[in-house]
Amino acid sequence: MRISSVQNYYCAPYTNNKTVQNKNLHQNASNTITSGVGYIKNLPGYKFYPQINFTGVQSSAVALAKKIPLEDRLASVLQVVQQGDVVVIADTLKTAQKSLKEVSSSFHNIIKRLFFIEDDGLKASLALFKNHNNELEAFNPNSFPFTLKSGDSTYNMKHGDSFYLVPDDVLQFNGTELKIKDKPLTDLSLYRKIFVRSFDFSNEVNPVIRRQNQKSIYSILQTLSGKGKKLSFSDVGGQDDVIDALKKGILYPIRYPEAYRNSIVNHGYILYGPPGTGKTLIAQALANETNAEFIKLNGLEMESKWVGESEENWRKLFDTARENQPAIIFIDEFDAVAKKRGGIDVYGDKVTNQLLTLMSDIEKNGDDIFVITATNRLDMLDSAITRSGRFGKHIEVKAPDTQEAVLKIFEIHTKNKQLADDFPKEKIAAELLKIKATGADIAHIVNGANERAFERAGIYTKMENGTFKPEDIDNLRITCEDFQEAIKDFSGANRKNSRRPVGFVNLNNKN
Repeated sequence: MRISSVQNYYCAPYTNNKTVQNKNLHQNASNTITSGVGYIKNLPGYKFYPQINFTGVQSSAVALAKKIPLEDRLASVLQVVQQGDVVVIADTLKTAQKSLKEVSSSFHNIIKRLFFIEDDGLKASLALFKNHNNELEAFNPNSFPFTLKSGDSTYNMKHGDSFYLVPDDVLQFNGTELKIKDKPLTDLSLYRKIFVRSFDFSNEVNPVIRRQNQKSIYSILQTLSGKGKKLSFSDVGGQDDVIDALKKGILYPIRYPEAYRNSIVNHGYILYGPPGTGKTLIAQALANETNAEFIKLNGLEMESKWVGESEENWRKLFDTARENQPAIIFIDEFDAVAKKRGGIDVYGDKVTNQLLTLMSDIEKNGDDIFVITATNRLDMLDSAITRSGRFGKHIEVKAPDTQEAVLKIFEIHTKNKQLADDFPKEKIAAELLKIKATGADIAHIVNGANERAFERAGIYTKMENGTFKPEDIDNLRITCEDFQEAIKDFSGANRKNSRRPVGFVNLNNKN
C-alpha cells in the first residue's frame, strides 16, 4: 500500500535540543499519518529525538521511523524477541535473506520468527539470534570483520563468527557504532510495526518440533528394548541400480533442494516387478535415509462402498503428507487403484482422476511429497498415470540374476545368524540362484534353515522339557545341510502350489 505523505503536521520546533512552547500551534488530535499499518498519532521523536525535523515535513511514516537511531529501533525489537527468534539488519530484504543463508548453519534452534530492520546507511548486515538459553548471539555474515567492545575487552568478529551480547556492548563496523541496549530512549512499541517487518513461522515449525519430540521419546523406548533399528539401503541387497535411481530422484532433492532449483523434480514413481523382490523394503529404506514421514498403505485400503468417500480418503491422505513434509507415500498393489479407465467401473475412474489431480497439485505447489507405487502388472495401469509427469518414472525391481547379488542378499539375512565355520556361502548362493529365489524367498529359506538347526540340536525338545538354557543358542551353528534341506522344502512347496495352465487338452498327447 502506498503511504500518504504528511500534510500540515505541526509540532514544536527544536532549538538546542529543547522544545520551544508556542500556544498558537495546532494541537488537534486529527493531525495523523496514514500508513499501511494504521493511523499513527504523534510519531516517536517528538520529544526524544530532536535530530528529526517534523516541521512542514513531506515524508512517509517509514522514512521518518528510519531517522530514529538504529540502536533504539533494535532495542525496541529486542524487547519482544523470544527463544528461536532472529533479528536481521540490512539495507534490503534480499540482502537480509542472503545474510541468513551465510550463517543459518550456525543456529542451534529452529527459526520460529524473523524480524527485519531496514537501514539504508548501514552498509553491512547483522544477524542476531535468541538461543535456547535465552542468550542473544550476534553473527557476522559480511566478508569484512566486526569489532566487539564489551567492557574493557575488545574482540574481532570474522566472517561467520558469533559472540554473545549483553547490554552496553558496542559493535563497530565500516565506521558505524551500534550499541546494544535493553530498552530504547522512549517506548516505541506503538510504532514498532513501522520500522520492522516480522515473519512468523510458528504454525509451520511447532508441529515439526512436536513430531520430532515424539519420535525422540519413542526412540528411547526402542533403545531400552533393544529393538527398532532403522532399515537402511545397506539392508537391501541385489538392487543397486534401483537404489541409485531413487537416490538421484528422491533422496538428493530432499537433502539438497538448492541444487534442484532449476530442475524438474519427479514426484511419482512406479516400482514394478514380480512379488518378493523387495519393493516395499526399498521404499521403507528410502524413507529412513531421507528422514521423511513414511505413509504405507495398500491401494484397496482407501476404497469405500459409499460414492465419493474414496476420493475424500485420498484427499485426506495427501493433506496429511503435506502437513508432515518431507513425506513419502508408498502405495502397494497400485494396479488395484489406477487401473485403466473407460470400463464399467465408473467409481474407479473417479478415484483415478482424483489421484491425477492430487499429483498435479504436488507438482504445481512444489511440495516435498513423493509417491512411490508398487505393482506386479505395469500393463494394467491407466496411460494417464504412466505418462511423463505424475508417475512418469518407472523402475523395474527384478529378482536377483547373478550369484553375487544372491550372495549379498543371503549375507544380509544371515548377518545375525551363526553359521558353521566351514559354511560354503558360494555353494548355497549358487543353489538359490538356480531355483530363481527372490529376496523374500531367501529370507524364508534362511528362516527354514534356522528351524532345521533348532530341530537337529534338540532345542524344541529342551523347550518342551523345560531344560532349555540361553547357552544352547550361543552354541548353535547352522550347517550347509540345514540350508539344503530348507531349499528342498521350499522347492517342494512351490511345486505343490503350482497349477496346470487353463486350456484345451491335447488328447493325442499321452505324456
